[in-house]
Amino acid sequence: MIRPVQLILTLPLLFVAAFTLAPVRIATAQPAASTEGGVSGPRIAIVLGNDPKTGQRYIQIAGQSTAPYPTIDLLCDGKRWTVALARKDGGSIYEPPRSVTEAMLTAVDCRMFLPDQEVTLARGRLWAAWASQARGSGAPPILVGQVLDVVDGNTIRLNLGDRVETVRYIGINAKQTTQPAKAPSQSGGDITDVNRQLVARQQVRLELDAQERDREGRLLAYVFVADRMVNAELVRRGSAETMTIQPNVRYRDLFITLEQEARDDRRGLWANQSEPTTPTSVAEVSPGAKERAVVAPESAWACPAAQPIKGNVNAFSSPRCIYHVPDSELYSATKPDRCYATVDDARSDGCQGARR
Repeated sequence: MIRPVQLILTLPLLFVAAFTLAPVRIATAQPAASTEGGVSGPRIAIVLGNDPKTGQRYIQIAGQSTAPYPTIDLLCDGKRWTVALARKDGGSIYEPPRSVTEAMLTAVDCRMFLPDQEVTLARGRLWAAWASQARGSGAPPILVGQVLDVVDGNTIRLNLGDRVETVRYIGINAKQTTQPAKAPSQSGGDITDVNRQLVARQQVRLELDAQERDREGRLLAYVFVADRMVNAELVRRGSAETMTIQPNVRYRDLFITLEQEARDDRRGLWANQSEPTTPTSVAEVSPGAKERAVVAPESAWACPAAQPIKGNVNAFSSPRCIYHVPDSELYSATKPDRCYATVDDARSDGCQGARR
C-alpha cells in the first residue's frame, strides 16, 4: 500500500522523467517545426528553412491564432534588425537579407522579438537549417576574447578570460609587400599595420574549424570584429592571399572569390601592373610549350598517350600546379589543365607531385 507521503514525493519525479525522455524536434536543412519557450503569449511553432529553388533563408511562424505580425525584430550580439512580413504560406514567413542571416550564423547569441513574446534562436538550430553543405550543419565552437597584441598580418594574441592565446587566421597568408599604396583600399607597406587597424584593442569572436591548432600550438580561427570577418577583409583588400590547408576549408570558396576580385582590381599584393592578375592558361603559354614539352589535354579528363602525366593548376593554392602520374590514386579523378611526357617536364614547368 502506497502511503500519501510516498505518492506526493513520487509524482514530481515521474513528471521530470517523462519530460526529460520526451523527443526534442529541431530545425534541419529541411524545415522542421519546434516550439520555443517564450516569456508570454500563445504557443507558436518556429520553422527555419531554406528555399531549395532560390536559396532564400526564411523564418516561418506557424500556429498563430491572431493576425500575422507585420514585422519581427532580430537581435544578435547586440545588433538589431527589423524584418517585414514577406508572405503568408502555411504561416507567416519572414525573409531576412543574406547579410543578416550570415551575421546570425556567426553570432554567439540570437533572439527574435515578437509583439507578445521573445524567442531564443539557438546557434545549433540556425546552423542546422541555414548553413551550406560546404560549411557543414554542425555549429562550430565560438570563443570571445580581447586583442592584446598584433603579431603580424595574420596572427594576433588575445585574452580569452581564463588564458592568453596566440591565434593564427585560417585560410589566408598575409605577405609583406614594399609596393606603395595607390589607393586607400590597397594594402601596400606594412601588412601588420593593416591587421592592426582592423583588430587592435577590439573584442573579437573566434570561430573554430575542424582542426583547432597548428603544429606550433597556435589556435586556428576565423576572426570576427562585429559582423566583419577579418580573414576575408584582408583578402578583399589584397593584403593576403588564399592559403587552403585541409581540413579547415569552411570559407575557402569565399576567400577564392575575394582574391580574384582583388586581383582584377589590382589591390595590394596585385597592384603591380606588369604582372597578370589571372592564371595563365595553356593557350597563353603555348609559345614556350615546345621547350617545356607541355601540351593541352585531348579531352576534359584525358591527356594524349604520349604525354600521360596530368598537370592540375590552381591559382589560389600552394603549390600552384600539381602533377598526377598514371598509377597515382587520384589520377582518374583529376581533370588535367596541362599534360606532360615525363615527371621532369612537369617539374620544370613548376609543378609538384601529388601526395596521393
